[in-house]
Amino acid sequence: MEDLDRKLLNLVQKDFPLSPRPFKALGEDLGLTEEEVLRRLQALTAQGILRQIGAIFHPQALGYQTTLVAAEIPAELEEQAASVINAHPGVSHNYLRAHRLNFWFTIAVPPGKNLKEEVSALLKTAGAKTFLLLPIKRVFRIAVVFDLEEGTAGDGHFSQMRERVLPDERTIRLVRTLQEPLPLTPRPFEEVALPLGMSEEEVLSWIREMLSRGVMRRFAGLVRHRKAGFRENVMVAWQVAPERTEEVGLALAREPGVTHCYERKSYPHWPYNLYTMIHAKKDLTARIAELSRKYDLPDYLALRTLREYKKVRLKLFIEEDIHTRPF
Repeated sequence: MEDLDRKLLNLVQKDFPLSPRPFKALGEDLGLTEEEVLRRLQALTAQGILRQIGAIFHPQALGYQTTLVAAEIPAELEEQAASVINAHPGVSHNYLRAHRLNFWFTIAVPPGKNLKEEVSALLKTAGAKTFLLLPIKRVFRIAVVFDLEEGTAGDGHFSQMRERVLPDERTIRLVRTLQEPLPLTPRPFEEVALPLGMSEEEVLSWIREMLSRGVMRRFAGLVRHRKAGFRENVMVAWQVAPERTEEVGLALAREPGVTHCYERKSYPHWPYNLYTMIHAKKDLTARIAELSRKYDLPDYLALRTLREYKKVRLKLFIEEDIHTRPF
């Protein structure tokens, strides 16, 4: 990529302008015309580097229940299980990892559905021997930002979830629309507003309100990390003493390369309670060992990805959910 493309991708990830002519504003920061910014973003999208620009919501703020699931599935059933799990519309990420609990996936279920029952039924069909539900208890970092100039990952701002809302039909229509890729046109929010029967400023005001209330996590560009050169990524499950969880969680969230950092539910037979995703351009073995020493965390699992079965944007309020919403 050209240096200007790297600078542009950094801006759309970290500080996308919420204004009527956002691409003109980006161009003014970079000394480019609006037309040149749009041309570059269209090319980066065609190359598969830029996934999309759009709204990233906290599903829980809109009534969804979510969890990470770790499941043990016999090797001979892996392909069949992957197909079963991937077919669930609430599964956005599904990985085969190097552990006895070999399937790791995230799942969200809409209002009106029981999360544990949904996962149990899904994994019974998939042939799982056992599984763990690992819901989030606390978020320390959840901003996936790749600095394409510095070659690092992790630095980025996001709005913490502060309240839950009971979504009405207007909210659902806005969520459905804004979670889709923002049009790469001079006045994209006007184009979004028109089929909603709203004005450009009404849409922009709603986005700002959802960010301020913590319903929306970010409005930003999303980059495909492998296409951008960040080919190494490892999930690390750390065992942290309860009295140190906040201290260590905040510290790890500030470490270069850490894009996600959560406290999750633990169990007597599964004592790992802090989880990080670390991305880099080179092997992470030494980096993980360094973090272990730095924070005195000798008990951890480095869960390397053996295969990526599914990685998509979670779509909220898809049509099949419409009859399960409590209004």
